[in-house]
Amino acid sequence: MAFTTDYSTIPGLVANSTGMASYQFYAVKLASTAGQAVVSGAAVMNSTACTVTGLLQNAPAAGEAVEFAYAGIAKGIVGQSTAIAIGDAIASNSTGKLVTAAKTDNAEVLGKALEASSASGDIIAVLLVPGGMRY
Repeated sequence: MAFTTDYSTIPGLVANSTGMASYQFYAVKLASTAGQAVVSGAAVMNSTACTVTGLLQNAPAAGEAVEFAYAGIAKGIVGQSTAIAIGDAIASNSTGKLVTAAKTDNAEVLGKALEASSASGDIIAVLLVPGGMRY
């Protein structure tokens, strides 16, 4: 089933100096530089690092506007070859791709899978939950 994307964004953000042209649909976070976003790695709730806060919906070059979805239904790229089922809790791996959040990994959950996946590189719809939740 196809989902219409309907998400909230954070306006006014731009890609960092390296750009994110190759990272459409990856997990993103706010950069340490005000007004910028960067591709995220895995986020652990007890970490002192910035946490994952959304999914990148466009492919901006350095300094270009970022379409940063943080709530609603957005697309994300899968980073695991094992199955993701509809309703699975979704987190980010170390490269910013989506994986199933394990109950034991203390990961920040971005949301719930609205579509199933069986291969790394699949693009799926995710119901994003703002503020993250621990799983």
